[in-house]
Amino acid sequence: MDKNIQIPGRYIIRFQTAPVVPAPFSHYYTLELDITSGDKLDVDFSITYTDRDGMDEDDILDEGFSPDDDYAWKGEFPVIWISEFQKIFSSSKIIRQREENEYEDFIEIELEENSKRVTVYPVDKERWSYFLEEMMQAIFETSGREKPFELSYLEIENDNKTLLEMQASFSTKTFTFSKNKNAATKLDWGQLQKIMDTVYKAEFIPDNASSSTPTKKGKYITAGDGLWYQMGVAIVETTSKSKDLPRIESLFNTLSK
Repeated sequence: MDKNIQIPGRYIIRFQTAPVVPAPFSHYYTLELDITSGDKLDVDFSITYTDRDGMDEDDILDEGFSPDDDYAWKGEFPVIWISEFQKIFSSSKIIRQREENEYEDFIEIELEENSKRVTVYPVDKERWSYFLEEMMQAIFETSGREKPFELSYLEIENDNKTLLEMQASFSTKTFTFSKNKNAATKLDWGQLQKIMDTVYKAEFIPDNASSSTPTKKGKYITAGDGLWYQMGVAIVETTSKSKDLPRIESLFNTLSK
């Protein structure tokens, strides 16, 4: 099949979490991309969380969800996502026969081929799942539902303070970094995943965090929620054998140089 996206063209992507994913995390969504020209992209998106019938509102809130997490949005989308979609579509192995695995997410793409609507399936589902996760985050930003990702690292040692600040916009796929309020510099977008995977591998304990800006000796992280998490107090190892905290410290030491 032709791996070049059609312009104009309409693509409908349907996603569903793997059957083994439990409530309230299991969900499905539909993402329609209407590429009207090389510099105009419209999106129609809707997501529904499933299998909540057996959960009361308190259970859902305990898991970090709100009872109305289902969401829909339609509107014009940043044009950069046309080329991002082209990159993954043209480099993926695509099959025409539906395959299902209880341990894998389900993804299908509806498109036009020879004047007919057909459905195809990407084989590299993990790569597509991550791409779609980023695109969904970009939708939340563009629609105003969420702000761009922010993360700050503060190290206080005696009278010395080092503040590292990062901001990532999924809608424009830009990632910037500044040290001690100096001018921001651009980082490679691929570094964002490494930083998030490293930082969020540790366990964050909101009850041990503080809403006040730290003044005492220590190492702290805040991620845009208004709380400062101290390493070793509000950010702890996930197991007795894990080495998450040293990896986090090493990551920020490298960035601060």
